Amino acid sequence: MELESLKYIWQQQETPPSGEPDREEWRALLQKRSEGPVSRMRRNLRREAIILFISYIPVILWYWFDFGNRLSAISWIFLGLLVLFGIYYYRKDRLLRKMLCVSCEVRSNLQQQVTTLKKFIRFYLWTSTAMVPLVFVFMYWLIRHQFPAKGMGNPYLLLILLTLFAVGFYFFNARYVNKLYGRHIKKLQELLQEMDAV
Repeated sequence: MELESLKYIWQQQETPPSGEPDREEWRALLQKRSEGPVSRMRRNLRREAIILFISYIPVILWYWFDFGNRLSAISWIFLGLLVLFGIYYYRKDRLLRKMLCVSCEVRSNLQQQVTTLKKFIRFYLWTSTAMVPLVFVFMYWLIRHQFPAKGMGNPYLLLILLTLFAVGFYFFNARYVNKLYGRHIKKLQELLQEMDAV
């Protein structure tokens, strides 16, 4: 649909394009950010990765050097999570870069990549939601093990509160993931449907 309208606009031009375009126009055009759904998802992915690294590194260092090395296992957990999410962000960015391929077969390539991207998003939603309660349970167990004299409260009450928090966090996380990626995936699926219609 879009291609036909662009072809029509191009054919309706009355004057041929002038000889040499202005260099400033070219420079401004080249510096303009792409507003396509894949480009937006890549920008969101980069921002999210930077925020994750900026927030995890101080936590890792804090647990590593404080508490007389008694809670260094927590820093190892956060370091492991940082590595896993780093691998996830790298693979997802590589997939999004492939989706920008101009010379690829558009329809079949885009369909396969949208399916893979949806799997990545589903994996991210579930792992990031499950990560929070699992880390809390591990930290509770470790602190209780390392500092047995400290009162940690009723574990059943903490488990109920953690379950309620996990359910609420799931809905918050689903909305957040939809805002960053879901809308753009829907746009890509609409493009695929337009290709099928043409």
